[in-house]
Amino acid sequence: MSSATEFAPAAKRISTWSLHLSALVLALIALGIFYAPAIAAAVTVWWVSPTFSHCFLIIPVSAYLIWNKRDELAVLSPAAYAPALLLAPLVIVAAFLGELASINEIEQLAVVAFAQILIWALLGGAVYRAILFPCLYLFFLVPMGEYLIAPLQHFTTWFIDHGLNILGILHYTEGNLIELANGKFQVAEACAGLRFLIATVAVGALFSYLTYNTPRKIFLFMLASVIVPIIGNGFRALGIVLLAHFSDNRIAVGADHLVYGWGFSVAILAVLMYVGLKFADEMPGAAPVLPCALKSSPLVPVLLTAVLAMALVPGFAVWRAEAAVPVNTNAFALPPSFAEWQVSAVTRDWAPQYQSPDARLEFSLWKPETPPVSVHTEYYGDGGRHLISSANKMWDEEIWHPISQSTANASIGGKPIEFRELVLGSGGVSRLIWWSYVSGGDYTTSAFAVKLNRMRSAISGGEGAALLALSTPVEGDLDTARKRLKDVATTLSPIKARIDHAR
Repeated sequence: MSSATEFAPAAKRISTWSLHLSALVLALIALGIFYAPAIAAAVTVWWVSPTFSHCFLIIPVSAYLIWNKRDELAVLSPAAYAPALLLAPLVIVAAFLGELASINEIEQLAVVAFAQILIWALLGGAVYRAILFPCLYLFFLVPMGEYLIAPLQHFTTWFIDHGLNILGILHYTEGNLIELANGKFQVAEACAGLRFLIATVAVGALFSYLTYNTPRKIFLFMLASVIVPIIGNGFRALGIVLLAHFSDNRIAVGADHLVYGWGFSVAILAVLMYVGLKFADEMPGAAPVLPCALKSSPLVPVLLTAVLAMALVPGFAVWRAEAAVPVNTNAFALPPSFAEWQVSAVTRDWAPQYQSPDARLEFSLWKPETPPVSVHTEYYGDGGRHLISSANKMWDEEIWHPISQSTANASIGGKPIEFRELVLGSGGVSRLIWWSYVSGGDYTTSAFAVKLNRMRSAISGGEGAALLALSTPVEGDLDTARKRLKDVATTLSPIKARIDHAR
């Protein structure tokens, strides 16, 4: 028969766990409220981008892994560890820098890191070590890796091109477009293999945790989880092109090529895991864990420290709101007048796909018997919307495909300017585009420079940035179109003046 003295330690342990978990839940809720925009941005990406739809499974997987450790955790006593909160200011600064530089991934990584700090601080080192992998696995919640799309597209196109060369199949490759005798194939973003790569890395990390206990094997399997999907996606894309070619486009075109592609990807993942299981380590059984002695925890000081640390976030937000300068949209109300050029509305066959600018100015310049030059200005102030964003693209990928990219030199108001040059194609039609950013009072093609200027403006207050893009159809040779853009660029100093007066 159990005595009251035997029951008391268990009841006290449950009470201690309840107290610490309640404090942790409240702290995590506060963290979610303070960083709601960053969290909402991540969830939006999970929802709209199939590449990151697996992120919805990360929290359930982590929760299940922690639940599996319930017997080990039951004999541990949570203990507040206030020194862990000394890392909080560093994470908050990283989140601020990510927000100011409009790099959502940095801010979101900082939020997950802040959650790690709270778990460590409010449950203690022993508990955090016991659930270390499930906690670290939460970093897969951050939807990052979109910067790999272009390199993966180029690699996949290169792989298909060389595969067709080896097989002796006549074809023509232009940018990411591959043309065969009986069809055209574009290596779009969805074909780059990023979705398969990220999902394989996430699954590979979980597989390594459950299968290996030696660092060397974990490293090798994670390396394979990166290399195999990239090479496998090349074979997948090549196989789809070959199926469509040899079937005269009766199969592997339209929606069904996605089904074939995913079937192939799943097969590659299954083979990777099957091979990995051949080298599995014998996982040790759960060692008996003796109950830890219960200790009183300085919970109140920890909670106060956490609240003070997180209070920096709304405090900074208030300071930013007071430093912000409203945008003078009147500066973009009407296009300026230009000597020797006729001004009209832009044609809608091409336009930068930039989302929700604070102000926009669009017009075309033309002379008799010459194609028009479209001028697009997308202005972003120092508010919540950013010029440099993964949502902002230079072309509609459902209509256009890139043919070539390079640089071009021109002058605006007598000042030499470097533009990025882009040639797009669509249905046999080509278009030449020159673009540059206007940031920090100067022109630049560097997204990094724009981000740095935005961080500086957070201190000085109220300095925005803009995209300036010129485009014209390519009718004849490319050099004639380049000369047309260069002539228009020399007249655009009024645009720079309007951007400067937009603050």
